[in-house]
Amino acid sequence: MDTLRPLDPQLPEDPEEILRHLLDPRLRGDDHYPLLHQLRSAAPIFKSENDAFQRAWVITRFVDDDTVVRAKTLSSDNRVLEIFRSGDEGAFFGVMKSLMKFLDPPDHARVRGLVSKAFTPRSVEALRPRIHAIVDERLRETFERGRMELVSEFAFPLPVIVICELLGVPVEDVPLFLEWSTNFARRGDVGALTPEREKAGDQAAVGLSDYFRRLIAKRRRSPRDDLISALLCVEDESGGLSEVELIGAMIILLQAGHETTVNLIGKSVLNLTRQPDELARFRADRGLDISACEEFLRFDTSVQITPKVATVDLPYHDRVIRAGETVATLRGAVNRDPAQYPEPDRLDLDRANLRHHTFGVGAYHCIGASLARAEIQIAMRGLIEGLPDLRVETARPRYKENLYLHGLESLEIAWEPTLQTRG
Repeated sequence: MDTLRPLDPQLPEDPEEILRHLLDPRLRGDDHYPLLHQLRSAAPIFKSENDAFQRAWVITRFVDDDTVVRAKTLSSDNRVLEIFRSGDEGAFFGVMKSLMKFLDPPDHARVRGLVSKAFTPRSVEALRPRIHAIVDERLRETFERGRMELVSEFAFPLPVIVICELLGVPVEDVPLFLEWSTNFARRGDVGALTPEREKAGDQAAVGLSDYFRRLIAKRRRSPRDDLISALLCVEDESGGLSEVELIGAMIILLQAGHETTVNLIGKSVLNLTRQPDELARFRADRGLDISACEEFLRFDTSVQITPKVATVDLPYHDRVIRAGETVATLRGAVNRDPAQYPEPDRLDLDRANLRHHTFGVGAYHCIGASLARAEIQIAMRGLIEGLPDLRVETARPRYKENLYLHGLESLEIAWEPTLQTRG
């Protein structure tokens, strides 16, 4: 199968110009996937000269991502953060340097191994009844109205309540975490960063760090049945986690366990309602929950850009990625590569042999992937089966400016509360 499409004369043809359109929310429009296809056709892998993108090597094909990014000579250490840099280093970068996704072996393996001991598939499975309860509660509160704003009233609260309860954050502090999480995520988007967002992101980093520092101190004195208490107990031959490592683990679990899931729920509802036949199939067949979730994750991923840094010169085909150079995978392009997925722009809820890179590859595979899957499966089943005749009321959905964490700003949905629902 041909891996490249003919260039679209209606779109820019120069790879640098395509990348500029992708990074600029004023230029890329509501649907950036045509630009990703255009970039793959124009230059499947190329070294950008865009200073805002750290002159990164840009990857758009599945095979290149699968090969290059798995290489042990690529690093996720602090140099990766240069791609997010704008202006002076502030509290945001201080916190980012402590996150385990930006650590290299052996530090990454040690921290991840310790966190994994308290964040297992069994613990996620135990959370499923609580996730069901939160979904049912949100739907009961709005059912008789026959409409709601999906992002703020459903998709936003669900994962943050789950992750806060898992961490041991009191329910009264959840609104504060919603604000911090949003501002922290916006701080990392070079394409839409303003001085106001930079300041708010640094304040969020300080707020999150100080909050978790106080909460860790409380749990040291009085442990509870929560993840923070569990992480304070786990050790290996080198000991347990330091306070900085604990705070970093809490923040990455909050961000990875919240912002990405919010975006995936909102976009999955939109994409499913745009394909009535698939919507009808999903509503009629609960057996599609698992495969549908994987297709939602492939079709319109939340994390669209994943950067790494070469630690040594890396020959690849007729190119050499030099030590110290950044490699940026455009995850949305990889997940819609026609060489890997027939009809990649079609949502197919039982797509065969589905393997996507939404949660990353290799040693840096997302530690919260099982929790995200559980939340998406339960949320989508609850919404589609629990809201009769569900439809999108927003004529032109508005997306957040952040391309790194891509999602909807809002989405009005409606349904018929008088219709009989399934039990």
